[in-house]
Amino acid sequence: MCAVFNRFRAVRGAVIAASLTVAIGLPVRAGADPLAPIWTGAYVGVQAGMSRADVDAQQFGTFETTRAAFGGHAGYNITLGGLLVGVEADATYANSSTGFATTGGGTVSVDSHWNGSVRGRGGFTFGPVLLYATAGWAWTGISTVERAAIGTSAKASGTFDGVVYGIGAETYVLPPLSLRLELLRYDYGTDRLSVAGGFTTLSAIDHGDTVVRAGVTLHFK
Repeated sequence: MCAVFNRFRAVRGAVIAASLTVAIGLPVRAGADPLAPIWTGAYVGVQAGMSRADVDAQQFGTFETTRAAFGGHAGYNITLGGLLVGVEADATYANSSTGFATTGGGTVSVDSHWNGSVRGRGGFTFGPVLLYATAGWAWTGISTVERAAIGTSAKASGTFDGVVYGIGAETYVLPPLSLRLELLRYDYGTDRLSVAGGFTTLSAIDHGDTVVRAGVTLHFK
């Protein structure tokens, strides 16, 4: 009788444990993470947010402007247990413009309409959540327009390159879709952008962007 009772208690304990496992969504097999495969493979997505551009013109000072920014991204992830490594490329349109007055009564504007980057990503997955850091190479299109007080103007365009770095968090909502939030800093360094026929001699220009953005990503298996 005692042996039967002990057997009943063992069976009852197993049934309760299995029920709790199903109820709270834990994997049945130890070490198996049914959510891990969503992070491995190629993906594409779109993002939108705010970009704060700052321009340091040596003889005119520092100027800032904030604009809406939107664009797209694509990349590839590899997961090794809870560790994720990958590579990502993105392009963003922000249409930022800063301006300042010259000594002769004219104006100078520095415009940056787009930027892009190729970055590495590394982080840790916690079930449906990914926390990561990212860094890589970035570039942006810059145009400078000088306008004299009498209305004439001169323009120059070029591409500045530099580095980008930041952090982010991502979580899947329904396979194969995930949502992300990122904070990125683009530093393009100091460069010169000469204006043929310009009215004011422009010295070194130091341009950077700070971007906060959210995105939606589609993963491929």
